[in-house]
Amino acid sequence: MPRTTLKNIAQAAGLSTTTVSLVLNDKPHHISKKKCQLVKDLAIKMNYRPNRLAVGLIKKQSKNIGLIVPDISNAFFAEMTKGVEDIVRSNKYNLLLCNSNGRNNLELECINMLADSSVDGLIITMSPESFGAKEQLSLNALKSLGLHAVIVDSFNEINQFSTVSIDNFQAACSAVEYLISLGHKRIACITGPIGPKTTENRLNGYKYSLKKHNISYNENMVFHGDYHYQSGYDAVAVLLANKPTAIFCLNDQMAYGAVKALKKQGLRVPDDISVIGFDNIFFSQMVEVPLSTVSQPIYKLGEKAAQILITELTTKQKTQHLVLEHTLKIRQSTAKINN
Repeated sequence: MPRTTLKNIAQAAGLSTTTVSLVLNDKPHHISKKKCQLVKDLAIKMNYRPNRLAVGLIKKQSKNIGLIVPDISNAFFAEMTKGVEDIVRSNKYNLLLCNSNGRNNLELECINMLADSSVDGLIITMSPESFGAKEQLSLNALKSLGLHAVIVDSFNEINQFSTVSIDNFQAACSAVEYLISLGHKRIACITGPIGPKTTENRLNGYKYSLKKHNISYNENMVFHGDYHYQSGYDAVAVLLANKPTAIFCLNDQMAYGAVKALKKQGLRVPDDISVIGFDNIFFSQMVEVPLSTVSQPIYKLGEKAAQILITELTTKQKTQHLVLEHTLKIRQSTAKINN
């Protein structure tokens, strides 16, 4: 069935197209209430939908916002996306979602594709590969395309665009300090890819807390993972040689892998070894051993990013850098050390 146009409604109502346009676009007019109601009733009956592309060309805005995440299968990014979407929708924008699969070249493709789709702005969590020269490629693409952008959670460069995150250094300190308060001194760490500031800040928080309590840092107690379940699982076989009593994982997915591997080794969590994660994604309260973890306000990260972007688009507000509060969520995966 052909799309209903303003002209179709005008013909059905016996009115001019201009009159119908004024009513349906909420423009100032002196049209009687009776005629207005007739136009609105016909618009509903005839399933009229405005042509957003045409409106966008006139107003020089598409009412579309892009979102690029590294891994939509990760519950962290699914929840963050929900926060973005709710704000975008409530402000009558559309959301276009792209997944970079954690790769910088795909991230660049997503940026260019969204720009070609005439998004008004975009929100992005940089891929784990996007640091150093590769990060600059993405940032330069955003800048050269003239896109308003807000960067969430993972970034190194913060001068050109607004950012939303937590204090990853302090959050990691909180987790390690908690383990130390339980009597743990042999604390292993499973990191994400080294390079992105998010990973470095969490690792530095781990190192700082050990030093603060006169616990020697041992490189053999650190396994460089990739933020995926399998790397957490694989880390355990390497780390157990150094007899840790606790493992700090820089995200929850790696913590799930670590717990599974420990169980396969015949070790009980937390009786034999404690495990703490980072993020507090939804499943962390539902796994076999509910996971103690650093709780990020994940939904709020997305919500705030969308609010900042829309404010920039509508008021031309300058860039800002918002740091949200984290908390510790203590569950059954951590306990006092057994002497």
